Amino acid sequence: MTEQATIIDFLGASLRGLEASGRAILSPNEQKLADEIADALDRELEDMVSQLESVASCQQEEDLEDDTPEEELPPFAAFCAGLRRIGTTLLPHLVREFVRLCEDRDVPTGPFRWIIQARADAFVAYLLQLAQVHGLAFDDSLTKVGRTEQIALANLGADLRVAMQRELEDLD
Repeated sequence: MTEQATIIDFLGASLRGLEASGRAILSPNEQKLADEIADALDRELEDMVSQLESVASCQQEEDLEDDTPEEELPPFAAFCAGLRRIGTTLLPHLVREFVRLCEDRDVPTGPFRWIIQARADAFVAYLLQLAQVHGLAFDDSLTKVGRTEQIALANLGADLRVAMQRELEDLD
C-alpha cells in the first residue's frame, strides 16, 4: 500500500505546475508580500484540512439543498456529496481570505493570483484523494472503486473544479 499524499504534497505539485507555466518574476518587495500572503493562506489551508481530518464520519443530511436526488444515496456517493458540499463551501472561504490578505496589504490580487490558484488546486486534489481513499470505508460491501464509484469521483472532481474556477474568475 502506498503512503497517502498530504496537502503539502498536493501544494508542491500545484506550485511546480505553475512554475512550469512561466509565472512572472516579482521584485524583492513583491516577493516579500507574496511570501506573507502565502504563509497566511498555508496556515488557513492547514487549519481547514486539520478540521476535515478530525471529522469521524460524513453523515448524509435529511434535506439536501442541492441538485442531488432526494432518495438516499449509496454510502460512497453520499461521502462524495458531503465532500462536494464541504469543498464548495471552503473554496470561496479560501478565496475570500486571499482577497482580505491582499486588501490588508493594499496590493491588487492580480500579481499574486498564483498563490491562491495553487492552494485552491491543492485543496481540490486533496478532497479527491480523501474521497478515493476513505470513501470505501463508508460502504462495507465495496472492496475497490468500481464503475459507479469512478463516476461519483469524476462528478466530484468536475464539480469542485467548476467551483474553483468560478471563484478564481471572480478575482478578475
